[in-house]
Amino acid sequence: MADQSKDSGADFSVPLHQSMLRPMLLLGAERELILALGIVAGVFIVSLFQLWAAIFGLILWAVGAWVLTRAANFDPQLSKTFARSLQYRKLYKSAATPFASPRKFGG
Repeated sequence: MADQSKDSGADFSVPLHQSMLRPMLLLGAERELILALGIVAGVFIVSLFQLWAAIFGLILWAVGAWVLTRAANFDPQLSKTFARSLQYRKLYKSAATPFASPRKFGG
């Protein structure tokens, strides 16, 4: 029992698998966005049943998947970050000017 009391103050660590730290991507892009793109492209390809609509749907899928992949390389959670920035836009003014009056901090 004396050994247990010595080890109670030891370093506590939990091993994490690498897959728990990676973002959830599908085809190299955000899962939700690539699935939404697939649904929209599928609507053009399947439901309109026209040759021009199928070509447009395939082009939309190819270009959209490429854009979403590039965006995920920049930031894997770009859509969530963008939505959060829209939510807090009123709190944090992003436009600065050199003519602003200096702020006074503290007493």
